[in-house]
Amino acid sequence: MPQHPTHPQPDTRPGPATAPYPWVAPALLGAVAGFLLLSAWLFAPGWERAFRSDNSPASWLSSALLLTLCITALRLTAERCLPWRLGVWLVLGFGALALDEQFMLHELWKFRCHEWMDACRWSAVREVPMLTVALVGLVTLAWLHRALSHRSTRCLLWAGFAVGLAAIAVDQWPEVQPHWLWLPELPPLLATLEEALEVVAEALVLAALLRQPGVR
Repeated sequence: MPQHPTHPQPDTRPGPATAPYPWVAPALLGAVAGFLLLSAWLFAPGWERAFRSDNSPASWLSSALLLTLCITALRLTAERCLPWRLGVWLVLGFGALALDEQFMLHELWKFRCHEWMDACRWSAVREVPMLTVALVGLVTLAWLHRALSHRSTRCLLWAGFAVGLAAIAVDQWPEVQPHWLWLPELPPLLATLEEALEVVAEALVLAALLRQPGVR
């Protein structure tokens, strides 16, 4: 009997990832650097106020970047550019960090928890939120590393983690230095620029997410 020709089934599998968007990282990092420099210039000669206050421009920009990270993770998840479990985790994580930055939740714990529990006489207990951010951030970025498509994008991701770790180290230095007397005093300039380091770290991670291409 004559065989009827069969039509090939369309391939519905995702195709290879397109190239990353090369202009995203320099444009974003340039905008962030410009914002920080403009803030310092507008507050001159007391430029430190642009960074040190909880109501400073740098603090506002940090909240805005964290919220943008949350929205970007949501978009990438909806477009299937990230595994959905990872995407949901990123949305929740960045959302929580945005709320913490805006409402100073970890500062509330650090300076008020002694009123709620006796264990807060230990500095390690008061610093649990910051130490948790470092540990959970490391695990999360290792997970995200596997989901990103290109080596250059992964480099941006880990550069952001390194800068963020430096910001946490600056934050924790005054707590650690009295116990480890061989450590030098923290330079005042580094203490002043802690918030700027956080902003740069967030911008690097956001640049990595924005460079993540879709699938064809």
